[in-house]
Amino acid sequence: MSMRWGLLLAGLLCVAGLSVSLWLADVLGVSKLYINGFFLVMSIVGYAFIGMFCRTTRPEEYFVAGRRISAPFNGMATAADWMSAASFIGLTGLLLNEGYIGDGLHAGGLAYVLGWTGGFCLLCFLFARRLHQTRGITIPDMLGDLFGSTAVRWISAWGAILCSSIYLVAQIYGIGLVTSMLSGLTFELGMFLALGGILLCSFLGGMRAITWTQVVQCVVIVASMVALAVAVSWREQGHPIVPVAAMQTMLKVNERAQAIALDTDEHTTYLAMEQRLRHLDEKIADPQTAREVERQILARQIARLKAENAPLGDIQRLESNPAWRDIGEGRMVEAWRTERDAIQQVMSRPVGFKGLQAPGANRGLFNTLALVFCLMVGSAALPHILVRSFTAASPRQAELSLAWALLFIVAVYLCASSLAVMLKHSVLTELVGAQLNHLPDWAQQLKLRRLPLLYLSDWNRDGIVQFGDIRIANDYLVLAVPDIMRISPVFTGLIAAGALAAALSTADGLLLTIANALSHDLYFQTWRPLASPMRRVMLSKILLMLVALAATWVATNRPVDILFWVACAFSLAAATFFPVLLLGLHWPRMSRAGALAAMLSGMLVAIYYILSNYHGVQKYFGLVPEQTLWWGLEPFSAGVFGVPVGLACGVLGSWWWPGRGSTTHRLTL
Repeated sequence: MSMRWGLLLAGLLCVAGLSVSLWLADVLGVSKLYINGFFLVMSIVGYAFIGMFCRTTRPEEYFVAGRRISAPFNGMATAADWMSAASFIGLTGLLLNEGYIGDGLHAGGLAYVLGWTGGFCLLCFLFARRLHQTRGITIPDMLGDLFGSTAVRWISAWGAILCSSIYLVAQIYGIGLVTSMLSGLTFELGMFLALGGILLCSFLGGMRAITWTQVVQCVVIVASMVALAVAVSWREQGHPIVPVAAMQTMLKVNERAQAIALDTDEHTTYLAMEQRLRHLDEKIADPQTAREVERQILARQIARLKAENAPLGDIQRLESNPAWRDIGEGRMVEAWRTERDAIQQVMSRPVGFKGLQAPGANRGLFNTLALVFCLMVGSAALPHILVRSFTAASPRQAELSLAWALLFIVAVYLCASSLAVMLKHSVLTELVGAQLNHLPDWAQQLKLRRLPLLYLSDWNRDGIVQFGDIRIANDYLVLAVPDIMRISPVFTGLIAAGALAAALSTADGLLLTIANALSHDLYFQTWRPLASPMRRVMLSKILLMLVALAATWVATNRPVDILFWVACAFSLAAATFFPVLLLGLHWPRMSRAGALAAMLSGMLVAIYYILSNYHGVQKYFGLVPEQTLWWGLEPFSAGVFGVPVGLACGVLGSWWWPGRGSTTHRLTL
């Protein structure tokens, strides 16, 4: 134990020493690209080295890390497994754009913080000890043995694959964002380079290597976020106490937000946006006429620019209009609807951190409560998090692991929330009111990035930036904090290393969960139960590599809005696994028929609600968005419907078809 803590301390000192060395390099004039690239290379090499050092072919070590990880280290691994690209990269931007409370229609960013942290409390109280007592290897393996049913094993395995795959694509997408920003490489190339580190670690050592890699990654994640928050706090308020600095800045943000809300120019901006919305509605209602009229207008504008020898970029901007390009009517209408949704999203944002309680306040409250519920229950039902109870040394250690994990998670979330406040202050004081041709240096940099973070419009044509003219991307805003707050570029590399660690750590666990479900649960336990341990481990490694390549290929299509898809994965996990785990571990009368009914009903309800509200599905079947929403709840809150349906079907199925199975003795209640 002392040796492990010594190695951890040595690793922390190495990170600190490396950061100081690169700070000195920055002072001496070394290029920021070299500094960031060095952070990237050292991160991937370090994780790969741990993977090679912890390589194993023993099934017990490969699948559950030997079941001897102590609470502090298991908690650090759990925290790293949890702190994903969405929570690390996307949370700060979400809080800045959506506020804490939200508006009358949408949930605020605080719902994510409450839901995610509350989920670990739920997991600790309900499942941690009892899961460890089952002595399972995977969640499908545990459920299959608990109910003595191959069908239960299969359904749970496919459920784990589904929700983990959605989550995995979001993580790999985040990896691509981080690596491309760090190295200057293309999104695709950066993603494949970082993927090599994931595969080397997971492929060689399985859960054993992943555990110790995640311990190091937890240190990097927490250290980078805390260091950045302290630096920004010192820059803004002259002291390193982050929560106090955030509260002091919040007062200034509220004052500035009130002044902006009363500005007449701001009102004219929103009037222009409302006019554009009405215009888009008219075009969507009659796309053929709208296209012909718009093509005539564009033709005159393009001809005028060509006659004036205008810049090529201005001409290309007009030619990129969907009405000018020779595309199908459906794609043109979809482009108009996308623009309409973006404008509506901008109009609904709060200027400060508390949104206006416009008509529909009840809907906003319901969306907030629904999101908190789905994230909380989903956190307690994600297979790659639940399996951490199997790696702990004892049931008591499994519970303590979650307490340690919460300690690190709360530290990161507190810093992310504080950074959002201080970033909002910079946006409201430096960007709002600036002239479009004399923007702050950091605003110009964000506009000109390979992956732009900042988009500006001039709705009222006054040449001055209003709050309604600003659109900031959520997904990786935290990576631009050093530029916005004008602190050392070393912090850019440090926070990017933390973001990379967050995405890699979660991707490791998800990859192993999917590969184990395919190999251990669907193949060996069903078709080859007498296969040798070496063959089991080898097939899992091969499938792990194939899954990683498939997820990377999907991520190259750049799915937008990481947080949306992550929230969908949580709803699916909640609807599929929470009812069967709650009833199976706490209700002795739960039968295999009830388990099947609980999982299938919850999963199908959640899938139906998500897909029926997806714009591609709605377009194909001619569905109206307002008619597919139940009680106005967003599609990523599908778990609100799936969980109660799963619980009800589980209880009814157990009453009608009793009989639990022959292996319930494995669980000591």
